[in-house]
Amino acid sequence: MSGNVTKRTQEPHRSGSWNVLKSGFHAFSGLMWVTPRTPSLRLGIVVVIALAAGGILLRFTNVEIALLVLLGTILLAVETLNTSIEMLCDIVQPLDDPRIGKIKDVAAGATAVTEIGGAIAVAVLLWPHVWAALHR
Repeated sequence: MSGNVTKRTQEPHRSGSWNVLKSGFHAFSGLMWVTPRTPSLRLGIVVVIALAAGGILLRFTNVEIALLVLLGTILLAVETLNTSIEMLCDIVQPLDDPRIGKIKDVAAGATAVTEIGGAIAVAVLLWPHVWAALHR
């Protein structure tokens, strides 16, 4: 072992209890910070609201509306995780590095997979309603 390794002399204090209000505050604070800085997240929120409202107006079942909201929520969660991975990469390596670029590409790929799957699921949910409307 080299002499450059530093040891932590004192462990951080942990109370042993979980404060749900404090955790909720930090989660909400993170969302309020990231939302105005991420155009795709803002668009996603609008799309989720529009899908839910459209489902209500078109008299979808409660389960169909819940599925639309769930799909949108999953997409928003993946988009938020993608943003956090990109931010962390920028902190770890602020200079251009092809390895960091590949990590960002993979994270963006997860978002793309979620978007594609969500679009297919939305189409499956919408198709019977569209078909019925066309054949009235």
